Amino acid sequence: MPTPRATGWSEGVFFCNTVQHYLFIQDLFLNAGEYFADGVRGRHRFYREYVTGKGTLGEDDWAWEEFLAFLVVARRPLVNVLLSAYTTMGAVRHGDYIAKVRIAPDPGCAAAVVGRRMDVTSADEVFRPALVSELRERPYAFDIQVQLCADLERMPVEDLTVEWPEHLSPYVTVARLRFPQQDISGEDNLRRMDALSFTPWRVPDAHRPLGSIMRARKEVYRHSSLLRHRLNQQERREPRSADEVLPLKTAVPHH
Repeated sequence: MPTPRATGWSEGVFFCNTVQHYLFIQDLFLNAGEYFADGVRGRHRFYREYVTGKGTLGEDDWAWEEFLAFLVVARRPLVNVLLSAYTTMGAVRHGDYIAKVRIAPDPGCAAAVVGRRMDVTSADEVFRPALVSELRERPYAFDIQVQLCADLERMPVEDLTVEWPEHLSPYVTVARLRFPQQDISGEDNLRRMDALSFTPWRVPDAHRPLGSIMRARKEVYRHSSLLRHRLNQQERREPRSADEVLPLKTAVPHH
């Protein structure tokens, strides 16, 4: 059975804490190719401008914690998307509690995955073909898990660079997300996906996101969706059912 490290399960940290950080970090990411094309000198300049906010942060406010969180994320191996865990990163309401939510690969399903490490230099697209190949052969499942906040000092809401210690509050599996064996290779899948919108705020109030970054995402994601649908000349509306998004009509029979 693979360990979390072997499957590329993610730590629940994020590499910025404020909208100010997000602005200069996004600019750095958009131009990362130019920095790293300059070898060691360019890499050091990228690191320096990350920590100093491209010269906008005072020395006492340098983004050391954000930079260290970035290094954690950057060092993760590139693996099949079925082998990664997906977390809310920021905190959310969980009824009367504060929590983080994680969708983690079922260990048995993860052990059966054939295409594990992804080499992004081997083809123009590597992640989707690997996912298509795995789901064509077998069903898959993720565990939906909740970690309750037990100590606001050690499990803060506003500091997303701090990983909530599992020894204080372990993740508890509350549900399972199942993917049937199917063929998702059709171009109509991409067309349907492209017409959708994503937001962490598509939840009832009892599970609403918490913290400044999560509040910023609400408007950023909405405006991104509005712009994308306008540029693509697509109707922007919520689907009425799961079948409307992706009807399961291309199932592959078991061998």
